[in-house]
Amino acid sequence: MEQRDSIVDTQGEYKVSGNLLSFGSTVKLDGSNYEIWCRVYMMSVKGHRKKHVIEEEEPLTKTGKYSTWEEDNNIVMSWIMNSMQTHITPTIAYYTSVNSVQTHITPTIAYYTSAKHMWEFLKQTYSHDKNMSKVLQ
Repeated sequence: MEQRDSIVDTQGEYKVSGNLLSFGSTVKLDGSNYEIWCRVYMMSVKGHRKKHVIEEEEPLTKTGKYSTWEEDNNIVMSWIMNSMQTHITPTIAYYTSVNSVQTHITPTIAYYTSAKHMWEFLKQTYSHDKNMSKVLQ
C-alpha cells in the first residue's frame, strides 16, 4: 500500500509526515547552476516551513524545542544532499576543521551538523551572485 504524505497540525505547528526525503529540489546542483538550484530548493524549503533551519543557528539549549529543530535540521540536510550531483556530495559530506590541541594544530575530518552551515558553504563555493553575466548564462 502506498504511503501518502500528510500534514498534521499540533498546537499551531505543522508537521509533515510521510517520505520527507523525497522533497528538496528536482534540479540537481552540478556546480554551474547554483542560482537556479538555490531558487527551486528554497521554494521547496519555504513551502515545507523549514526555512528557519537554514537561517537560524542551532539552539544553544538542548531542551524544549531542540528536538524539533534537530529533526528539521536533519530533514533539510538530507534534502540538500539528495539535491546535488554525486560528484558534489563529498564536498558537503565532510569538511576539514582545525582543532588546537595544546600547541599543536591538527586538521581533522568533520561532518557538517547543521543545514545552515552546509547552505553557507554551498553559496560561498558555487554562487556567482556578484557576476551577473554568469547568473544570466
